[in-house]
Amino acid sequence: MDLTDVSEAHDCNYIELQHIMNNYATSGYFEKAVETLCCMRNTAGKPTVYDYNGLIYCYLRSHNASTDKLEQLYLGMRRFGPVPNALTFNTLINGLLGLNKLKTAFLIAKEMHSSGFVPSFSLLSGMLKKLIYSGHFIDSLNVFDFMVQLKYYPTQHTVDSLISMLGKAGMIQKAYFVLSTLLEEGCFCGTHNYNKILWAMCKSGQSYAALQLFHLMKKKGIVPTVCSYTALVYGFCKEGWHEEDLLRCLDDMEGDGCNPNVKTYTIIIKFLCDNGKIDQALEYLAKMQSRGCEPDLTTYNVILRELCHQDRENDVVGLLQVINQKGYLPSPHTCAALSGGLLKIGKSGLLWRYY
Repeated sequence: MDLTDVSEAHDCNYIELQHIMNNYATSGYFEKAVETLCCMRNTAGKPTVYDYNGLIYCYLRSHNASTDKLEQLYLGMRRFGPVPNALTFNTLINGLLGLNKLKTAFLIAKEMHSSGFVPSFSLLSGMLKKLIYSGHFIDSLNVFDFMVQLKYYPTQHTVDSLISMLGKAGMIQKAYFVLSTLLEEGCFCGTHNYNKILWAMCKSGQSYAALQLFHLMKKKGIVPTVCSYTALVYGFCKEGWHEEDLLRCLDDMEGDGCNPNVKTYTIIIKFLCDNGKIDQALEYLAKMQSRGCEPDLTTYNVILRELCHQDRENDVVGLLQVINQKGYLPSPHTCAALSGGLLKIGKSGLLWRYY
């Protein structure tokens, strides 16, 4: 039969009508597929829910499916029958996910559950991953909450991605909600999950809250790492806490068997340089080297800039020689530190001596 003419369908038997309907749907002729479906009513007990499911499945394969048309068909089934079954819901949800209609897919999943069917873990997990990837904060949290209700727990990688997304968006309390919910459900959450929230708090000026969370970690028996302590050091420096707090943090850090790394020291050195305490910064530089922690180019750039600011030309020359001896190639940041520092004290004319 010509796919552009449905008039002869009335003379076909049920099996033929199924074949015609599926061909129409696969070709994207949704209205003609529905007309053919209606012709099945000439056969007692037809069309069945499986006929509707077949139409939906084939139409989704047409690659130009309209979600509005699918929604109307689904609503018609809910209102007039046949009642959707588990296959109806699964086919719709998978199709909507493929079309990236994530919100609609979640609504169908909720209706599936309210109709007495349970969406699979893989279906909801895939939905959550897509929502996180697309940056849908609230919808991701809704799916997460729904999964927990069903006793489905996202994979560690998915939890990491969700917490990272929320942290970067400044939704720190929501990130902590995810973490605490999983803990209440008896799921293990590693130190790295806490570290993500610690860093998000410290970067957003909530160091005191981060410190409380840090103590909660230790109370729960979760061993902090150098990353945990470095987050606190960053927050203390960012918010201008007293140097005594930094020293206490470093003492606690070493007491827990965590040796400060180059990032930890560079944060402290930058804090001291930003406050004009170059001599103390140089002391920390010597300290980190004596403990086997090698400064990187970022560390040297921070010190170089402040030496220029304080017009300590001899020290600048000495530091540039150290940088050269260690085989570091000056980066754009090195040049910016040098030129910016000399410009600030009105000695930009000396730049030629260092290039």
